[in-house]
Amino acid sequence: MFSSYDSLDNDDLTLLRQVLEDVCLEKGIQLGGDEARKIARELVNWYLFGVKHPDQLKDMLKPLVP
Repeated sequence: MFSSYDSLDNDDLTLLRQVLEDVCLEKGIQLGGDEARKIARELVNWYLFGVKHPDQLKDMLKPLVP
């Protein structure tokens, strides 16, 4: 797991939420479920690592989301 001391602002959270919703909708994953939480954690980790574009974030999730 990647850890960072960076903080996320409202714009960051909005972008991450939209990516999460898109991925969950596309893959039929319940937004409040365990799998969605796992995806959300990975999204935040990649975002803090420097992957900021929604399409790139979705690409990084492909190995996790069949």
